[in-house]
Amino acid sequence: MTTVQILALIWLALVFAVSLWQRINLGLIMIPAAFALAEFAGVPVKSLYAGFPTKLVLLVLGVAFLWNHVQESGLADIFVSGMVRTARGRAFLLPWVMGFLTAVICAVGALPAAALAITTPVAMEIARRESIRASLMGTVVIQGACVGGFSPFNPWGNLVAMQAVQNGIAFDGRQFFLFQAALAVAVGLTGFFCFGGLKLLRRGGRTGAAPVPSRAEESRAARSGLTPYQWCCLVAVLCFIMLVLRRFDVGLTAFAIGMVLQIIFRTNGKQAIAKLPWGIALMIGGVLLYVGLLEKMGVLHAIGATLAGMENPSLVRYGISLLGTIIANFESSSVAVLGLVIPVAIKSMGSVIQPLLANMQLALLSGSIAVMAASPFHIGGALILAEADDVDGTFRELLLWVICLTLVLPFLAFLL
Repeated sequence: MTTVQILALIWLALVFAVSLWQRINLGLIMIPAAFALAEFAGVPVKSLYAGFPTKLVLLVLGVAFLWNHVQESGLADIFVSGMVRTARGRAFLLPWVMGFLTAVICAVGALPAAALAITTPVAMEIARRESIRASLMGTVVIQGACVGGFSPFNPWGNLVAMQAVQNGIAFDGRQFFLFQAALAVAVGLTGFFCFGGLKLLRRGGRTGAAPVPSRAEESRAARSGLTPYQWCCLVAVLCFIMLVLRRFDVGLTAFAIGMVLQIIFRTNGKQAIAKLPWGIALMIGGVLLYVGLLEKMGVLHAIGATLAGMENPSLVRYGISLLGTIIANFESSSVAVLGLVIPVAIKSMGSVIQPLLANMQLALLSGSIAVMAASPFHIGGALILAEADDVDGTFRELLLWVICLTLVLPFLAFLL
């Protein structure tokens, strides 16, 4: 690594520390920090603008904009009541119901980011009404996306399988899927209990703030029918789901459908803008702007090349797993991280004789990257923060959570 590349990493650590110390929005301080580094390293400003994560920012804002209509119409209350009824009033089941739903959507081929855009707003509304911590609900839902994301029908699973077969690894799709699913469930259970799951279990069949509607109440609600606003919001949500599953852009689709509702029902435009999670969008934009600059400077490539040059396969697996988890905390596309890390990791498996062990190592490495979607700088974490009531508290919990995962999971790769 060059001196400039090393200084870029030191500057990143310093800026991050100042943000935590002074409680400044991390994205707000990252933008001028990236500009200063670009000037110092001689990187053109145009290249800096090219690294801004426009797609991710529009996704977070667009989904929030559409979901605000669902909340405003009262349709969100109906969704929550239905989910509570499904869980028979047992609050501890609600995160797992939403996680299972997310896994199913991903398993049939939807990208995890698209699935999370569909389920996370509903999950966070349930968490708010049932007094479930946002970090608990969010981590379990994200693990559902991780389970379904590596099905044979999903691009994540196809990418790993293709790379393994091309490099002569005895890849077994069922073994890989089961190992990865076991890792995701284990991480989900750990997050469940770390963020207050035991308290939910002790609560038993009693729900939190929202009482479970009786069958008589549901019958009266059904007879009264939905309002025109609610009917249109329901149709809008169904259209959004169908278009996203057909690989339309999530953020732009949400904005377009939300704007149709805005024009038809003439809701308060200023209030709609004020409700958008601008702070979260700024944080994501600033952080990923800096990470994009590091990529332009070749910092990530230099680290990967250094790790690939190691002779000890266990150290290579540890190093590449650590690098992959760190990058996955900030890179909005897990597919891109998998495409970067998996080929290097497979080369370290030259001495692996047992196919079972090879599939275990692939599952652990891939799963370690996928679970980082809970990072507050990733799509999953950003969607959680966008709907959380206690944004600062949830941000700290998610950040501590992914730091712990980043330290622990690569060590498991080393042991294998």
